[in-house]
Amino acid sequence: MGKARILIVEDSLIVAYHLRKTLELEGYNVVGIESAGESALQSIARQLPELVMMDIMLAGRMDGVEAAMQIRSRHRIPVVFLTALSDKDTIQRAKITEPFGYVTKPFEDREIFTVIEMALYKHSIEMKLRQSEEKYLSTVRAISDGVVTVDQNFTISYCNPSALRLLGGTLESVQGKYVFDHVRLKDTQTNDFPVNPFQVVVSSVSDNALPPNLALMAKDGREIHIEGSISPVIDSKGAITGLLIIMKDISQKLSHEKLIKEFEKRHVAAILEGQEQERSRIAKDLHDGLGQMLTALKMNIRLTEIDERHVANLYRQIDEAIQESIRISENILPAKLRDFDLATCLKSLCNGINTASEIPVSFDSHGQPTRISQNQKVNLYRITQEAVNNAIKHSQAELISVQLNEDENFIQLTIEDDGKGFNSSGSFDQSIHHGLANMRERAEIMGGSLTIESDENRGTLIIIDVPLAANEYSHAKAQNSNSR
Repeated sequence: MGKARILIVEDSLIVAYHLRKTLELEGYNVVGIESAGESALQSIARQLPELVMMDIMLAGRMDGVEAAMQIRSRHRIPVVFLTALSDKDTIQRAKITEPFGYVTKPFEDREIFTVIEMALYKHSIEMKLRQSEEKYLSTVRAISDGVVTVDQNFTISYCNPSALRLLGGTLESVQGKYVFDHVRLKDTQTNDFPVNPFQVVVSSVSDNALPPNLALMAKDGREIHIEGSISPVIDSKGAITGLLIIMKDISQKLSHEKLIKEFEKRHVAAILEGQEQERSRIAKDLHDGLGQMLTALKMNIRLTEIDERHVANLYRQIDEAIQESIRISENILPAKLRDFDLATCLKSLCNGINTASEIPVSFDSHGQPTRISQNQKVNLYRITQEAVNNAIKHSQAELISVQLNEDENFIQLTIEDDGKGFNSSGSFDQSIHHGLANMRERAEIMGGSLTIESDENRGTLIIIDVPLAANEYSHAKAQNSNSR
């Protein structure tokens, strides 16, 4: 490879031609000699040399310092200053241009060659670093997640375009500013504001996830749900020199999940409503169809001449069949659910279970009866029915208690037994699993929650909380059912 192409900018012809001859003898390619800054810039634009030897004091309106600044901003070509000056102000001005070396007049040939080679080497390393930085920055700019770097003083050193879109500002408006003035976070669950995400430990090189349920309060007032992480920036000596924050807008994701959850809730509600309607139809068929047929059969037997002993036996069997159809109909859809309040229905349920079970079931209610929809009443009744039946079948309890607390804003239902309980994290009877899932689905449909506390030595406690203000969907469903 040939040696570098060099432009000489020197207003002293003797110095310029001597320098040219010296460089050419060493094998460098001198592309030209210019005596003024203006003509030097034009020559550089045409020939693009690899290095410029620049006298600080030049003829014309532009001196070497100003020309070097123009060269650096336009072409990024390394400049080595030639100067006989030792003036401090001039040297300070020259430093601003970040020259790649100085040669003081009069100079030794070997000194020039050393400065030139050092300047070219330094420039090649700088260009490689710049290319690496530009490649890195291009990658960071292209990332869809927001990236914010913070220095040791908690001031923002860089934000990529995605982060600026989240923050609602420009790089100039946030760079060098206190991070807490721009990265303002809120806990959407507790409504705590502001939240300091740097309270997480950043003592290692591993990523540290941001706390959950965070929303970024943008400059324009938007509340953007985010997830992400905070990682320490480690230098070559292992010291933490700053922090890297990565933020991802998950508002759309949460909205999508909410829609799916609402769809699933409506789907389950429709299934359960269909089940209740089918139960109602079967109960009506039993009561109006089979029950009436058995009653008619009993009346017809009276008109038939049959041995009285056989007639009495038939009467007894038919009466038992009628009572059984009534019992089945009542279990499928208790008529009292249409006519009485929830407390009365649950008390009747517990009394009925008491007559058929060896385990006593107590009922207690507090508060005034609350006006709730028929769907809510049915769901709470079914939850109680499922929970008590599970306790009777599996708990080996000595006592089961049901308690209802009613208020204008909420309903709380608890079912407790003193049996053997179960380990919810372990394996257990699938009928219990399906029963618990059914109860949880019914609670969620009403906008409520179901909590289960079970201990193998102390029994099981089931708590259903239903905030009435959150039951617009259930009320709407009830109104639609009533209109039909």
